[in-house]
Amino acid sequence: MHDGRLATAGMEPSRRKPKLKFGLKGKKKKKVNTDLVLANKGAVGGEVEAPSEASALLQGENWEDQPGTSAVRTRIIPNNKRAKLKTCIQKSEGRPQSFQICINITEARQLVGENIDPSVLLEIGDEKKQTSVQEGTNAPFYNEYFVFEFFAYKEVFFDKVIKLTVMHSKMLRSFSVGSFKVDVWTVYRQPGHQFTNKWAMLTNPGDISTGVRGYVKCDISVSAKGDAVKPGPKASDAEEQIDKNLLVPEGFPSERPWARFCVKVYRAEGLPRNNSSIMANVTKAFIGDNTALIDPYVEVSFFKRVGRTSTQKSTAEPAWNEQIVFTEMFPPLCQRLKIQVWDEGSMGDVAIGTHYFDLRRISNEQDGDRGFLPTFGPAWINLYGSVRNGSIGDDTVELNEGIGEGVSYRGRVYMELAVEILSGGSGSESKLGRMLKPSKDAKAGKGVGKDGKTPAGGGGGGGGAGAAAGGAADDDKGKAAAAEVLPVESPPALDADNNETFLLFGALFEATMIDRKIGDKPISFEFSIGNYGNVLEPPEKPPPRSPSPAFRRRALDAPVSATPTSPLLLGEPADAPTTSRSSTPPQRPLIVEGNRYYMHLPLEKQKPCISVLSNWENRAYRLHNSNMLDNIAVLFEGGVASAAELHRKSEPGAEHLLETALKEFCADARSFVAAAEAKLKAEGKSSYLTQLDRKRLTLCRQELESMIGDARSVVERKRKAGGVKEMLQHATKLKQKIRFLVEEPQHTVPDVFVWLLSNNKRIAYARLSARDLLYSSSREARGIHCGKIITLFLKPPGKRVADLSVQAQVDVYLWYGSSSDSVHMLDDLPAGFSAATGGAASSRPPAALLCAEQHAFQLRCHMYQARGLIAADTSGLSDPFARVTCLSHSQTTNVISQTLSPTWNQCLLMSRLLLGGDLQHVWKEPPRVLVEVYDDDALGRAEYLGATVVVPEVRLASDPYAPPTLEYSPIHCGSLPGGDLLAAFELLQMQESAEWSPPALEKQEGGIYTVPANIRPVLSTFRLEVLFWGMRELKKVQLLSVDRPQVFIECAGKTLRSSVIQKYKSNPNFPTLVDAIELELPENEHLHPPLSITVVDWRAFGRSTLVGNHVINNLKAFKYAPPPALPAPTQTHRPPKVTEPPGPSTPPEGSTSVCVFVLDLVPQGGLILVFPRLGLCPSAGDTTMTPPLTDPDFLITVEEDAPPPEEQLGKKRAGEARSTRGRSTKRKKRTIADESAECVIDWWSKYYASRDKRAKQDGSPFPQVFDKALPYQGLLSDGIDSLVGGEPDGDKRKKQKGRGTLDPNLGPATKLATLELYSKELEAEFASFNDWVNTYELFRGKANEEEGATEGRFVGKFKGRFCLYKMSEDNAQDSDQDTDGGDFRVSRGIPPNGLVQVLVRVYIVSASNLHPADPDGKADPYVVLRLGKNEIKDRDNYIPKQLNPVFGRSFEMQATFPLESLLSVAVYDHDLVGGDDLIGETRIDLENRFYSRHRATCGLPTEYSLDGYNAWRDGLKPSELLSKLCRDHGLEEPLFRPGRISVADKVFVGKTCFVHEDEPLESYEHLSLKVLQRWAEIPAVGCKLVPEHIETRTLFNKDRPGMDQGQVQMWVDMFPMDLPPPGPSVDISPRKPKGYELRIIIWNTEDVILEDSSFLTGQQSSDIYIKGWLKGLEDDRQETDVHYNSLTGEGNFNWRFVFPFSYLPAEKVIVVSKKEHIFSLDKSEQKLPAILSLQVWDFETLSSDDFLGTVELDLHGFPRGAKTAKLCKADMLTEGTERISIFQQKRARGWWPFAKCGELTGKVEAEFHLLTAEEAEKNCVGRARKEPEPLPKPNRPDTSFSWFVNPFKCFFHLVWRSYKKYIIMALVLLIGALFLALLFYTLPGAISQKIVNG
Repeated sequence: MHDGRLATAGMEPSRRKPKLKFGLKGKKKKKVNTDLVLANKGAVGGEVEAPSEASALLQGENWEDQPGTSAVRTRIIPNNKRAKLKTCIQKSEGRPQSFQICINITEARQLVGENIDPSVLLEIGDEKKQTSVQEGTNAPFYNEYFVFEFFAYKEVFFDKVIKLTVMHSKMLRSFSVGSFKVDVWTVYRQPGHQFTNKWAMLTNPGDISTGVRGYVKCDISVSAKGDAVKPGPKASDAEEQIDKNLLVPEGFPSERPWARFCVKVYRAEGLPRNNSSIMANVTKAFIGDNTALIDPYVEVSFFKRVGRTSTQKSTAEPAWNEQIVFTEMFPPLCQRLKIQVWDEGSMGDVAIGTHYFDLRRISNEQDGDRGFLPTFGPAWINLYGSVRNGSIGDDTVELNEGIGEGVSYRGRVYMELAVEILSGGSGSESKLGRMLKPSKDAKAGKGVGKDGKTPAGGGGGGGGAGAAAGGAADDDKGKAAAAEVLPVESPPALDADNNETFLLFGALFEATMIDRKIGDKPISFEFSIGNYGNVLEPPEKPPPRSPSPAFRRRALDAPVSATPTSPLLLGEPADAPTTSRSSTPPQRPLIVEGNRYYMHLPLEKQKPCISVLSNWENRAYRLHNSNMLDNIAVLFEGGVASAAELHRKSEPGAEHLLETALKEFCADARSFVAAAEAKLKAEGKSSYLTQLDRKRLTLCRQELESMIGDARSVVERKRKAGGVKEMLQHATKLKQKIRFLVEEPQHTVPDVFVWLLSNNKRIAYARLSARDLLYSSSREARGIHCGKIITLFLKPPGKRVADLSVQAQVDVYLWYGSSSDSVHMLDDLPAGFSAATGGAASSRPPAALLCAEQHAFQLRCHMYQARGLIAADTSGLSDPFARVTCLSHSQTTNVISQTLSPTWNQCLLMSRLLLGGDLQHVWKEPPRVLVEVYDDDALGRAEYLGATVVVPEVRLASDPYAPPTLEYSPIHCGSLPGGDLLAAFELLQMQESAEWSPPALEKQEGGIYTVPANIRPVLSTFRLEVLFWGMRELKKVQLLSVDRPQVFIECAGKTLRSSVIQKYKSNPNFPTLVDAIELELPENEHLHPPLSITVVDWRAFGRSTLVGNHVINNLKAFKYAPPPALPAPTQTHRPPKVTEPPGPSTPPEGSTSVCVFVLDLVPQGGLILVFPRLGLCPSAGDTTMTPPLTDPDFLITVEEDAPPPEEQLGKKRAGEARSTRGRSTKRKKRTIADESAECVIDWWSKYYASRDKRAKQDGSPFPQVFDKALPYQGLLSDGIDSLVGGEPDGDKRKKQKGRGTLDPNLGPATKLATLELYSKELEAEFASFNDWVNTYELFRGKANEEEGATEGRFVGKFKGRFCLYKMSEDNAQDSDQDTDGGDFRVSRGIPPNGLVQVLVRVYIVSASNLHPADPDGKADPYVVLRLGKNEIKDRDNYIPKQLNPVFGRSFEMQATFPLESLLSVAVYDHDLVGGDDLIGETRIDLENRFYSRHRATCGLPTEYSLDGYNAWRDGLKPSELLSKLCRDHGLEEPLFRPGRISVADKVFVGKTCFVHEDEPLESYEHLSLKVLQRWAEIPAVGCKLVPEHIETRTLFNKDRPGMDQGQVQMWVDMFPMDLPPPGPSVDISPRKPKGYELRIIIWNTEDVILEDSSFLTGQQSSDIYIKGWLKGLEDDRQETDVHYNSLTGEGNFNWRFVFPFSYLPAEKVIVVSKKEHIFSLDKSEQKLPAILSLQVWDFETLSSDDFLGTVELDLHGFPRGAKTAKLCKADMLTEGTERISIFQQKRARGWWPFAKCGELTGKVEAEFHLLTAEEAEKNCVGRARKEPEPLPKPNRPDTSFSWFVNPFKCFFHLVWRSYKKYIIMALVLLIGALFLALLFYTLPGAISQKIVNG
């Protein structure tokens, strides 16, 4: 037999009509081991052709019966008769939530257009915001921050599209340059829910041939309430490689081609016939109910574009045959495609149903032929929504528009989705283009296979011509653009043979918990699938009749030749069932015994059955595949859950269990892969498989193969590191992956609905997936609920209240499968039940099941206690009681008042429970018990707190009695956790004979039974010690402030009271610090009761008021662990004294080895190398340790100098310059030192060095940046090593030699000290500093799910600590003495809680991403500090119009702990009129930091310096600090010897001898600091000490609870007043920008394009002039004069531009301060990159000037100018030519090219000169050609003038020169002509006069 794995009868191939596809089994198979599953590759189309499916199957049966067959053992879910227990009985409805989208637009580049004025328009939904307009640039810089707030359903919000459009703003109208779209879900799926520093590629969807239109650099983050937004790493300012950093998710190609998404909508069926609009009801009254009143059309929306089909009038079975085409880039940045069916109405359209396509489910983004484009169908999609005959209402509309779970089937749509990649557009043929080819061929094959006449791809080809028009609708207006709609040929009609009759069979076993409100009218249960079985609206066509099983048997034995005529088999035999019976007979419910709220149906004797025949296409193979994957997933999830539970309890075996689960998962996955391969081979030519069916099988196979690899690597990696926690995380990821595969996107059969009907009204429903009920002859392809009893909780449709909305609980047996398999429908029926009408042998499904025998049982519910319940009263507590319901009985416990952890200790008895069926079935799978917990209210109804479902333990009369065990069951209130219930449930069989009787129960007063002692946990005596430290932040209670609080600690029925704080306002700490109590607690620590902390306030006349409470559910954290023993003093084994000669010494005989650490003290480079070496004790003077360290790997460089003070830096720099010899001299100059002109090293130098070090550690986002010599690489290159230390100089030189293109290091900062930059709160890094006490928040008031509920309930904090340990005999005797002597374990190492005076210094560095507070989208922030009653308002120093302000402020205040221990740092918005608005605030508990062992009072710097930028801030020097730490922790004083320090038997060796003013000096401070930095390594007492740092704290605002309002960067120093005073505070005031002046002389231009042509001569010329400005300083734009009539493109100017500007050298930005508009009161400050724009223009007198070209030069790195005009080329700006910085060079001269749209349009010769403001003042020059230092006039040709000003000159040059000859000739001729004319005119007169006069 071939080695097949999981090929099943349900997946066997068929080359013929798929009618006989599944499970052809005529007779019931002989029972064999169901766990054995066969696979036979020969039978699934391997080498051997199977003669027919029937024979293949019969062969399989024979093999199965043969002993010793090599079948593969496949794991399947155990075949229980009941479905898996689910403790959560109802999920909460989704609610609208608060969301926030933050977008930072940094800049844009490479925008297409000439001299454009770009701004960025942001649109999300209907909201629009716009950046400022930048003038005349294709690379604008904005750095503007926008916040959009939404309150919406998650589904609606995630579908919103974020659209960025770059607009070119002109005076009257704006033009779109290009746009970019991404949906919110794509952003939310990114790590941290954000894209940071990414470039959005702009395109024009209206004309895809235009390609990329530019790039916008932006950050986009999406946050829901409670999400912590992490500020992303700011990228370097280096020349970024845009294409490597595009705004697309990980794994997307950078070049995305355009594609056409063709959604073909063919037809729909089963839509609701009656319209629910008002007008329709009127129409119905006139016409009658027969006509379908709906006019349906389909609307498809994708990525903010909408297309709709035509409307089909008055039909519920419309046929559209249209395709909607969207043109988008592929893969799209949009996850879902929405399909809605609407009903067109005169009063407005009404949605009928909505379906979403998740594109990830129908495509695969892998490379090459492994991946496939999105494809779907042609297949049906099912629509769900509100009740079909429901009236119109709010929730109806929401359900039909896809919000929430649909409560009814509303029809289905037949459609197809195909994607075609277009070869044009921006996409070169990427991997997706390659993937297209196989998919097209497959599609063609499919088209022909169905109908030879259909052209390949259906009508898809018809839309080819209109592809470009697909997106042609102008998308700029912000409206959803329409898509293209084209007709498409209808698919070939589905063969009637292709349909098969399916049978849904169900039996109602129990119906209880029926809500009393329904009344005592008869009720029935309706089961429907699609419209089949719908009693109130039956389907129009009756389903085809199904042949009787007997007839089926005959069909099976018929010869193969009968197969083609299989439709004839469906003739109507006399005994075929004719109708479905879809609802149970109506019955009156009875009231449940012991509970007046619930009713039940009396179903003990007879279980009514239903059967629904339905007719669907036979596509069950899809569901079988899903079920097989589901089977694998369920088994794997079970294994992981068990391992997680063990791990949670810290029990051994979790790792082994998880490994086993992973290995079994691999085996299961392999078997599925084998089956998938077999199926693919077999069904390659089948016509009914859609493209997606084939591809999905391949996808599942590939995914499972990769998951197997992942699972293996997890197991292997575990052996190396990580442990169980990491393995569990990986296993959870695998779980999610396989769950994603289980869901089948191509729907086949609709879901099954179970409705409770009363009085012909629909009351409540439950919805089940048909896949879970589907039968398959193969066990692992069967649905998880098929043939099992499922417990369903029916809920009312529509909006639900918070209360328990379960209307009924039903136990129902369901089976769904093909009629041909209907003989198996009763296979899994529990023993003891039989069909009432002959069962499987008869032709009809039974009408009822008869229960052969009934047994009486008694249910005992041992309700012990609960913990962590929800607070339902205003006091913050509840009065809980539990209600237990089982079948027809219900009981209630007592009410325990005012507690969240009630101990009921009560046994509830339910006697005479009648259970039907076999005893063994009852024993294995007893009925479920429902426990509800309520809060008792004196007035009104009890309030629901949660519920859980439990399984009782069954004790039969024949078995010996054993007590049940108490177990915790989780309580759920909706989807929220509602605590845990500790109880045991036992079901005892009752017998008439007295031989066996259950143990008797103890009865207390009032007839209450207690939990028997043998069930209650075994108790032991424990001692609970409590450290009462103090109360904090107490709010007013009942309008009065709390003054005398006291804490009650309650646990296990005992109460420990603290002392009363006499006056809270003067000292909120408790007078008595420690107290203890003895408790009787269970020995099993998992059963420990909760501990509650209750605070009361004592008021006048002995009244007490409850303030608030806190419940701790798990006492495990308080278990006492003895501290590790401190190292014993080993004085005798110390290293020898200093007097010994140098040389390696050996420890004395028999001594213990001492750990030696060698610390390399590079004075400012930090720690380089550490060697923990045992048994190595060098002598005191021997610091080099030569003998043991000969190995070159361990070579240490120890610097000889003391830390260099500032004046020595110059020498160092000279030395470093020498080390980089062999470079060009120009490069040597390039240092920040020269840029800043004077070498000032201040605190900000340290800050920037730290930021760069951090950026380097995080890994540069652009690894390729270093391949080129780039302007900013000083920040991210190896140059940082010089800043922050880390490797010996020798190594560094080697590196630099090998990498010639790199700059040398950042000069002056020779190994700057750095500090730690934390991207979150310091508390997050150091576990909230609760190493000494814990802080417990107290709550009061009602808990609910509303927004911001916890903030409103918070009333204060209790600080304390608990220690719990078991009392042994010795302990018990000593305990009294301990208590008297005050020797408590809990208070060891705790300081006294008296008052402490502290000096507090708060440093506020900056804030970022503040929430806009003004209408213009900006804010005017300032800082307010509050500490106790002290308040510092820094209102005068507000920063106008800034969302990323740099405050640089330090504040000092004195405080008394514990009165003033809560520091509040708030950022306010300054307003001139009205009160200032709070932007956000953050609170810091200074007391926790002050007393923490991590020493968070003042951070430890990396280096010790006496003065300068890194001066030591603390009052104590490092050596004093070290001594103090040792004293505080009970260690011996540290031993200081030359070259070493010994602490607790650890020897730290390093440099202690320094040279100061040519004198040797012994200083232990440097080495002491290194020891402090490694304090965590000291045994027993060590922990990490807080380093010098800046923390980033998130700001919050009460009005927007849980939403991030920005971050503030700050740190706090604290100094006790009783210690020596600290040094002066650090000056962190922001650096002032430095004044500079840039002088540019424009000498000449060449080759400027000639725009004008003379109307007389046709000669080309241009009137050239040059404009220039610095970006951001457009108001100071300067222009040269005009060089008129340049005929060659040459221009001569000799013109000087002078640009004064302010500049910050460290940040490399120009600071622009200006008023934004005329009404602004303050100047706002902007930081912009230093970019110079030069433009060449053609002057026009009567019209606007023509733009000819531009060049933008980044003053930090622009190409060196060409020596001559000929050498000046356009590619100078783009190629990696050498770049210079004007801040380093100071002067530059050369030729630079002008460009327009990428074309060279001219060249300019310019000279740059940069001076500081002081130099400029001394050496003044005039602008243009003015004094002082005027420039000579340019030598321009005579032709250079304006025709308008010099008309005669114009005539002379333009006319005379060219037409001189002609003009002279014309003049001569004119004069001659005049002469002749005069001659002829005067001649007759003269002649006549002559004659007259004679």
